[in-house]
Amino acid sequence: MKYIPLSNQTYWALGLDDVKVNGESVTTAKRVIVDSGTSLLAGPVADVEKLAKAVGAKKSILNPQEYSIPCSATAPDITVTIGGNTFTLSSTDYIINGGLFCLFGAVGIDVPVEPLWIMGDVFMRKYFTVWDYTNKQMAFALAKH
Repeated sequence: MKYIPLSNQTYWALGLDDVKVNGESVTTAKRVIVDSGTSLLAGPVADVEKLAKAVGAKKSILNPQEYSIPCSATAPDITVTIGGNTFTLSSTDYIINGGLFCLFGAVGIDVPVEPLWIMGDVFMRKYFTVWDYTNKQMAFALAKH
């Protein structure tokens, strides 16, 4: 388990060090929340556009907030560093097979208060998550499949 202290208790917020693809930062945000009610990864619109471009995803013609990606894409890993701990998402983690097409597992959302990322189910399918209210921290470990 990797324990990370909360930076804000209101939304189970943690300090975000970086989001990278191929060693290049794709984010300006410095905060992340983990939310079981969010299906995808969500981040600032401009950051998600950079991230999508870096992994080869294109804006969806069905929904301009979402991105499609070839189901057979050989896409790079996304590394998310939270509280000094690095978590890696491979293409098999973030390419969601929809049958006829595949969806890139990130969506752009500009939160009015401050730019932040939301680690939803795409993240939590890979990383077991513990909300530790007593010690004001969260913990993550690679989930067993």
